[in-house]
Amino acid sequence: MRKEEIKKLAFLARIKLTEKEVADVPRELESILDYIQKLSNVDTEKTEPLFHFPDLKNVVREDKSQTTDKETRKKMMAMGKDKDDYLKVESIL
Repeated sequence: MRKEEIKKLAFLARIKLTEKEVADVPRELESILDYIQKLSNVDTEKTEPLFHFPDLKNVVREDKSQTTDKETRKKMMAMGKDKDDYLKVESIL
């Protein structure tokens, strides 16, 4: 792999590499590919495939209002309403 290709890939991945790191990339990639080749040679003939992980549960909380007082909720909704009954919130980007 040429230095120009490595620098272009680093730019596309938004990774800053020093000249030494650029020089090390081909050797490191070769090492990774050698390891993958070793894994490819492992005998998995008698190994059962694993399709799912049992006993995993979704731990996301239920999305519900934290305000139980209807009057407070109405005031909060009125403060943030924009046109067409959408809530106006701060931009996060």
